[in-house]
Amino acid sequence: MDYQQQQAPPRDGQGRKGSGLGGLWLLLAPAACCGGPLIIGALAAAGALAWGAVGLGLALVTAVAVILVTRRRRRSRACCPPAPAGTTRPADRFPAR
Repeated sequence: MDYQQQQAPPRDGQGRKGSGLGGLWLLLAPAACCGGPLIIGALAAAGALAWGAVGLGLALVTAVAVILVTRRRRRSRACCPPAPAGTTRPADRFPAR
C-alpha cells in the first residue's frame, strides 16, 4: 500500500494566477481609519499651498503690470514739457522720433 499523499491538480479558475496588487487594498482600510485626520490635514495643507501659489502668481503679474504702466506714463510725460494754458505748440518745436 502506498500511503503518500499527492496533490490534486487545480481545477479551472482555482489555480493561483500571481500575487498582483490586490492585497494592497487591504492596507488602505487601516490607513483610512487610523490615518484619516492625517490624510485630511495633508490634503488641506496641499490645497492651501496651491491657492497660495495662485495668489502669489496673480500678485506678481499685477505688480509687473503696474510697474510697466508707471514707466510708460513717466516716459511720455518726460519728453514733452507742459504747455502754458491757452497756447498751442508749434509743430517744428517737437520733432517726431
